[in-house]
Amino acid sequence: MMWYPASMVIHMTNIVTTEIDFVTGEQQLSARLTLPQGSQAGGVPTVILLPAIAGVNDYISRTAERLTAGGYGVAVLDYYQREGQAPDVSSPEKIGAAVNALPDPRVLQDISGLVKALKDHPDCDGSRIGALGFCIGGMYAFLAGTEQSGLACAVDYYGAIKYGEVSANKPASPIDCAPDLTVPLLCHFGDYDRLISAEDREEFATALQAAQRHYEMFVYRGAPHAFDEDFRPQVFRPAASADAWRRTLAFLDFQLRGKR
Repeated sequence: MMWYPASMVIHMTNIVTTEIDFVTGEQQLSARLTLPQGSQAGGVPTVILLPAIAGVNDYISRTAERLTAGGYGVAVLDYYQREGQAPDVSSPEKIGAAVNALPDPRVLQDISGLVKALKDHPDCDGSRIGALGFCIGGMYAFLAGTEQSGLACAVDYYGAIKYGEVSANKPASPIDCAPDLTVPLLCHFGDYDRLISAEDREEFATALQAAQRHYEMFVYRGAPHAFDEDFRPQVFRPAASADAWRRTLAFLDFQLRGKR
């Protein structure tokens, strides 16, 4: 994955790629920002794209381009910018260690800082910012929607619902935050997901319903965890992926553009 310096602007077909600086805590970081070519009065609706635990890769870059080709600005958050590289996720044990090591409060603070920067960006419409994430990124999209962070909506692809235990890095189980959701939420899960049980999904839906939160949840039969990752033939499910993407675009178009 190649990152481009903030001073360098790359022109692809109908897409402009640059970087946006943002402040989080006492640090200044940056995120890659892709925008439709050509200015639009008031700026374009923008999506914060939140990767899986492996970080920013070609799949995430292609997802950003797909969204931008559809008229959205897309800011890609790199969780590991401070460390300079993504963690080793070559085994289930290493994946678990990477998940536990990533501090939820830090990531949510980064999302908040990025939202503020996007609101000030002349090419982005600050009133129409959504979050879309995959795996741990889906969970962060949901959690960001519970923090009144300035988002207009959130899309969660198979994000964790429950933690086995809480810690300084994982201070609250996602399901416990359901009553705090303040934005419309769209969720996608597979019923073959070894990490998220049917019981957890039902409990999550019940918690959202009890709190009278605005959500839509879809479960895809035969789809495992990470079913949208087309570079992994063992988990990719093309029909589920296509269905989830169609629903995601319909959701974003309505929530960020008011399209019916």
